[in-house]
Amino acid sequence: MLRQILAEFQQAAGPLCVDELSRKLDVEASALDGMLQTLVRSRHLLEINPTASGCVTCPAKGGCIILTNGVQKSYFLPPKNS
Repeated sequence: MLRQILAEFQQAAGPLCVDELSRKLDVEASALDGMLQTLVRSRHLLEINPTASGCVTCPAKGGCIILTNGVQKSYFLPPKNS
């Protein structure tokens, strides 16, 4: 299942929230939480915290789906070199 989750992120054009990933994989959001945290701890995914001070100066904040749709727990793949 972890590989399926990573495959969804590789196909995505940007970050995915838990609800969206839950629908795509047909898995309960509560079940995904633990798997996503495992991927974050192993540095396969990064969690987006839209309340972070970085959002204030982010050049993409005007078109940010996270801020547009409200604060949702979301994740994305880290850059290859990190």
